[in-house]
Amino acid sequence: MLAEERRLKLMEWTREDGRLDATVAATKLEVAVETVRRDLDVLQRRGALRRVHGGAIALERFTHEYTIPERYNRNPEQKQAVADVAAAYIRAEGCIFVDGGTTTECLAKHLRDKPKLTVVTNNITLASKLADSETQVQILGGRIRPATLSAVGAKTVADLLEFNAMVAFLGVNGVGLEGGATAYDTDEALVKKTMMARAGERILLADSSKLGSTYPARFGSFGDFDRVVTNVDADPMFVEAFSKAGVEVALA
Repeated sequence: MLAEERRLKLMEWTREDGRLDATVAATKLEVAVETVRRDLDVLQRRGALRRVHGGAIALERFTHEYTIPERYNRNPEQKQAVADVAAAYIRAEGCIFVDGGTTTECLAKHLRDKPKLTVVTNNITLASKLADSETQVQILGGRIRPATLSAVGAKTVADLLEFNAMVAFLGVNGVGLEGGATAYDTDEALVKKTMMARAGERILLADSSKLGSTYPARFGSFGDFDRVVTNVDADPMFVEAFSKAGVEVALA
């Protein structure tokens, strides 16, 4: 296979999956990993993708906000696995915050029928999944973002200030080694920051595909969280970065 043909394949795989593992790609192409790394360097100089530790990430991940149907179809098993592990930190009683997002929504089955628990959320889909259970649900007001079906804005923040939570379960669009935890929308980032400020414990739910991408609105650095729950195939560099910041890492 010619070098340009190989590079076209690398670009195609990166765009299809959102990210590329250099070792896996080398096996598929039957070439040395160093050859793939050199190809990725060339493609990055051309502006075709972005090099990260262990491979590359599609540039679309830095500019594109996925629709609700796209979100539900992206890594559903990994997201549910993350939520299942995070469920161990749900209290039987008291007040908790649950952020918007399809990963935090996967907590729904673990939150039902807990009469002494109050769930405060801006996630209208999650609230609807809990509404007919014995769990007390407080849904925050504000403007609903169609891309996330979550309430955001000044009203949402004002409502949050009326509560104190033992734990905040937070979603994320992307986590970068330099950019930290980021969201696509600044109003959503402000809601996340407020939840973090009003909670005694902050737990970040991030399936492994979120690690390595960066979005415009930063809402936290590595050390701002008490725990992060991600998948067992998470990039070791991110696991190490969280651990060095004193954050407990739970793998699903």
